[in-house]
Amino acid sequence: MEGVTILEVLVTLAIVSIIASLGFFTYTKWQSQVQLLNVRDEMVSAIVRAQQLASAAADTRSWGIHLEEDRYIMFPGSFYNESDPDNVVWNLNGIRIISPTTTFTDGVGGRISDVVFIKFTGQTFNTGTISIVTTVDPIVTKTITIPHSGQFR
Repeated sequence: MEGVTILEVLVTLAIVSIIASLGFFTYTKWQSQVQLLNVRDEMVSAIVRAQQLASAAADTRSWGIHLEEDRYIMFPGSFYNESDPDNVVWNLNGIRIISPTTTFTDGVGGRISDVVFIKFTGQTFNTGTISIVTTVDPIVTKTITIPHSGQFR
Protein backbone atom coordinates (compact mmCIF):
# COMPACT_ATOMS: atom_id res chain seq x y z
CA MET A 1 0.00 0.00 0.00
CA GLU A 2 1.29 3.33 -0.98
CA GLY A 3 0.00 6.78 -0.18
CA VAL A 4 -0.82 8.82 2.85
CA THR A 5 -3.62 7.97 5.21
CA ILE A 6 -5.99 10.53 6.62
CA LEU A 7 -4.59 9.84 10.09
CA GLU A 8 -1.06 10.74 8.98
CA VAL A 9 -2.34 14.00 7.48
CA LEU A 10 -4.21 14.89 10.68
CA VAL A 11 -1.18 14.17 12.89
CA THR A 12 1.01 16.29 10.62
CA LEU A 13 -1.50 19.15 10.70
CA ALA A 14 -1.70 18.94 14.50
CA ILE A 15 2.09 19.15 14.86
CA VAL A 16 2.34 22.08 12.44
CA SER A 17 -0.49 23.87 14.28
CA ILE A 18 1.24 23.46 17.65
CA ILE A 19 4.55 24.77 16.30
CA ALA A 20 2.83 27.72 14.62
CA SER A 21 0.91 28.67 17.78
CA LEU A 22 4.11 28.56 19.87
CA GLY A 23 5.84 30.78 17.33
CA PHE A 24 2.95 33.23 17.28
CA PHE A 25 2.87 33.42 21.10
CA THR A 26 6.62 34.04 21.26
CA TYR A 27 6.44 36.68 18.54
CA THR A 28 3.54 38.48 20.26
CA LYS A 29 5.39 38.52 23.60
CA TRP A 30 8.58 39.81 21.95
CA GLN A 31 6.63 42.50 20.10
CA SER A 32 4.99 43.77 23.31
CA GLN A 33 8.36 43.88 25.09
CA VAL A 34 9.88 45.91 22.25
CA GLN A 35 6.90 48.28 22.34
CA LEU A 36 7.36 48.69 26.11
CA LEU A 37 11.05 49.51 25.71
CA ASN A 38 10.29 52.02 22.94
CA VAL A 39 7.66 53.79 25.04
CA ARG A 40 10.03 53.89 28.03
CA ASP A 41 12.72 55.48 25.85
CA GLU A 42 10.22 58.00 24.44
CA MET A 43 9.11 58.91 27.97
CA VAL A 44 12.72 59.39 29.06
CA SER A 45 13.25 61.68 26.05
CA ALA A 46 10.16 63.73 26.95
CA ILE A 47 11.28 64.02 30.59
CA VAL A 48 14.78 65.07 29.51
CA ARG A 49 13.25 67.65 27.17
CA ALA A 50 11.10 69.10 29.96
CA GLN A 51 14.14 69.25 32.22
CA GLN A 52 16.20 70.97 29.50
CA LEU A 53 13.48 73.53 28.88
CA ALA A 54 13.30 74.25 32.63
CA SER A 55 17.10 74.53 32.92
CA ALA A 56 17.11 76.99 30.03
CA ALA A 57 14.09 78.79 31.56
CA ALA A 58 12.35 78.57 28.18
CA ASP A 59 9.51 81.11 28.09
CA THR A 60 10.78 82.09 31.59
CA ARG A 61 8.89 79.14 33.09
CA SER A 62 9.41 75.83 34.80
CA TRP A 63 8.43 72.74 32.80
CA GLY A 64 6.97 69.41 33.82
CA ILE A 65 5.40 66.10 32.87
CA HIS A 66 1.84 65.13 33.83
CA LEU A 67 0.91 61.43 33.89
CA GLU A 68 -2.40 59.80 33.12
CA GLU A 69 -3.05 56.08 32.70
CA ASP A 70 -3.13 56.18 28.89
CA ARG A 71 -1.01 59.26 28.10
CA TYR A 72 1.57 61.71 29.37
CA ILE A 73 1.82 65.45 28.78
CA MET A 74 4.74 67.88 28.82
CA PHE A 75 3.51 71.22 30.17
CA PRO A 76 4.92 74.70 30.82
CA GLY A 77 4.71 76.29 34.26
CA SER A 78 4.67 75.02 37.82
CA PHE A 79 1.22 73.42 37.54
CA TYR A 80 -0.49 71.30 34.90
CA ASN A 81 -3.24 73.18 33.07
CA GLU A 82 -5.20 70.88 30.75
CA SER A 83 -6.24 73.75 28.46
CA ASP A 84 -2.76 75.26 27.96
CA PRO A 85 -2.06 75.36 24.19
CA ASP A 86 1.67 74.78 24.82
CA ASN A 87 1.05 71.28 26.22
CA VAL A 88 2.56 68.41 24.23
CA VAL A 89 0.58 65.15 24.49
CA TRP A 90 1.82 61.59 23.90
CA ASN A 91 -0.92 58.93 23.77
CA LEU A 92 -0.04 55.42 24.85
CA ASN A 93 -1.48 52.66 22.66
CA GLY A 94 -1.26 49.21 24.20
CA ILE A 95 0.72 50.57 27.16
CA ARG A 96 -0.52 51.97 30.45
CA ILE A 97 1.05 53.81 33.36
CA ILE A 98 0.53 52.11 36.72
CA SER A 99 -1.05 54.38 39.40
CA PRO A 100 -0.23 57.70 37.71
CA THR A 101 -1.96 59.81 40.39
CA THR A 102 0.40 58.56 43.10
CA THR A 103 3.64 58.28 41.16
CA PHE A 104 5.47 61.34 42.51
CA THR A 105 5.86 62.96 45.92
CA ASP A 106 4.66 66.55 46.14
CA GLY A 107 7.54 67.63 48.38
CA VAL A 108 5.37 67.92 51.50
CA GLY A 109 4.33 64.30 52.10
CA GLY A 110 1.56 63.85 49.52
CA ARG A 111 1.46 62.02 46.17
CA ILE A 112 0.73 63.56 42.76
CA SER A 113 0.85 62.74 39.04
CA ASP A 114 3.22 65.59 38.03
CA VAL A 115 6.95 66.07 38.03
CA VAL A 116 7.96 69.73 37.70
CA PHE A 117 11.53 70.76 36.96
CA ILE A 118 12.65 74.05 38.51
CA LYS A 119 13.76 76.69 36.05
CA PHE A 120 17.51 77.34 35.83
CA THR A 121 18.49 74.24 37.90
CA GLY A 122 16.43 71.43 36.33
CA GLN A 123 16.02 69.86 39.78
CA THR A 124 12.70 68.68 41.17
CA PHE A 125 10.94 68.17 44.48
CA ASN A 126 8.71 65.57 42.83
CA THR A 127 10.61 62.31 43.19
CA GLY A 128 9.21 58.92 42.26
CA THR A 129 9.21 55.94 39.94
CA ILE A 130 7.09 55.70 36.80
CA SER A 131 6.02 52.11 36.07
CA ILE A 132 4.63 51.14 32.68
CA VAL A 133 3.15 47.84 31.46
CA THR A 134 1.70 46.49 28.24
CA THR A 135 -1.98 45.71 28.13
CA VAL A 136 -1.12 42.37 26.47
CA ASP A 137 1.33 41.18 29.17
CA PRO A 138 0.82 43.16 32.41
CA ILE A 139 3.43 41.08 34.25
CA VAL A 140 6.39 42.69 32.44
CA THR A 141 7.08 46.25 33.62
CA LYS A 142 9.63 48.93 32.87
CA THR A 143 10.42 51.79 35.22
CA ILE A 144 11.88 55.28 35.20
CA THR A 145 13.12 56.63 38.54
CA ILE A 146 13.37 60.37 39.09
CA PRO A 147 15.36 61.49 42.17
CA HIS A 148 15.59 65.01 43.61
CA SER A 149 18.62 65.84 41.46
CA GLY A 150 16.56 65.21 38.34
CA GLN A 151 19.23 62.82 37.03
CA PHE A 152 17.05 59.79 36.50
CA ARG A 153 17.61 56.19 35.48
